[in-house]
Amino acid sequence: MSTPEFYDNFITYQIESGVNDRIYDCYKRIKKQGINNNTSVLEIGCGIGVLTYLLSRKIKNGVIESMDLSEKSVDYAKKHIKQKNISFTASNIFDFTPKKTTFDFVTLFDVIEHIPLERHHELFTKISGWMHDKSTLLINLPNPEYILFDQKNQPEVLQEMDQAVFLNDLSETFNKIGLQIKSFETHSIWTKEDYHFFIIKKKTPFKEVLLSNERSFLQKAVTKFKREWRKIYFRFPKK
Repeated sequence: MSTPEFYDNFITYQIESGVNDRIYDCYKRIKKQGINNNTSVLEIGCGIGVLTYLLSRKIKNGVIESMDLSEKSVDYAKKHIKQKNISFTASNIFDFTPKKTTFDFVTLFDVIEHIPLERHHELFTKISGWMHDKSTLLINLPNPEYILFDQKNQPEVLQEMDQAVFLNDLSETFNKIGLQIKSFETHSIWTKEDYHFFIIKKKTPFKEVLLSNERSFLQKAVTKFKREWRKIYFRFPKK
């Protein structure tokens, strides 16, 4: 597992890179999920608080709790991000207890590849306990194939602990804990297909909800028009 000392020495790089492409991409993705002025967010692995800063511009009445392994990083964040609804904590994730009981969103952006695979069950069990039925867990991490490539071809670019975390392993862990993958995407930030992004929810019993019952009159009319147009344009032979 990564050590606080490594990330203490990572602060200068974070300051220089600021709102880099990866962090801004993560911010856009959490915004797309519907954060608003009253949203509560638990940010795990906040570093010096770059993403926290972006979230603070959107969340004024909600709660942002941010934590990181590096005490020096957290000290920097506390000094530069002062908003009454934001709190920072320096802690190992396994020793951490948030002030709030549950959160609307929990973020794990570029974190789990630095936590030993054998502790992932423990990690996600803790996180699941901080989620209510409608909470969303967002995970961004390097494509495991890219990690393996770097381990073989350019190990000097890797951090203290950078391991390949595969979809199948995560899916198995989630299933045991009662979480489920609602969305998975391989996307590109600096190198083609260099990252994976997950949207995770708590498992709930399946309910049959007919889309027609949720559509407005206008939506129903548009849907009917499209069906009739499709029948005409793609006229399938009957004989």
